[in-house]
Amino acid sequence: MSKPTPLFVNLYMYAVNKAAYKVLGRGGLVLSRAASEELLSYLKRNGYLPEKPSWEDVKRLFVEELGLADDMVFSREGSSVTIEMRGLKVAEFLKLTREENFEPVACPLAGVILRVCEMMCGCRLVLRGFKALDPTTVRFECATV
Repeated sequence: MSKPTPLFVNLYMYAVNKAAYKVLGRGGLVLSRAASEELLSYLKRNGYLPEKPSWEDVKRLFVEELGLADDMVFSREGSSVTIEMRGLKVAEFLKLTREENFEPVACPLAGVILRVCEMMCGCRLVLRGFKALDPTTVRFECATV
């Protein structure tokens, strides 16, 4: 299966997030959450993820099928959950969010990752922070509730 080019992914992420941030501000996170649920349903319905996906299922999807990252790491310690995506193919997009000082608010793919982690943990997750550690690595820091 051929994958979208990194240029396409970066342009798409930039345009959607910039527009969502301009129009909705942080309220774009609500839109992203709803889109994540629709995307998760689509992925399950079309066989890209099983009904009860594991971390390995999500990692396979994002690394092998979608080609969006080289690696993904999940860790849980007490009420803290960390998800790290390494070798991301959206470095240009992340660079632009920093340069233009806007927050990525519309990323249903990240929402799918968080939703599957909630299923694995058996509880809701609250995103405490999103950090770009370098141009190709991001970390989601969450707390369980």
